[in-house]
Amino acid sequence: MKFYITALDTSGTVTLNRDSVPAAIKKAAELISDGCLNVEIIMPDGAAYRPAEFEQLKQRAGA
Repeated sequence: MKFYITALDTSGTVTLNRDSVPAAIKKAAELISDGCLNVEIIMPDGAAYRPAEFEQLKQRAGA
């Protein structure tokens, strides 16, 4: 399963993917600390989670 992480940086839109929720949350946190904006994690079913919802994402995925 792929979890996509999208963000906006000084070069434009960044889209990355990870194979697990913990890995996606870790990468999203790194992007936020690097100053990226509009960071989201997108689930395989299309549901999008913003940073304030990452705890809900962990619970949903059982991570």
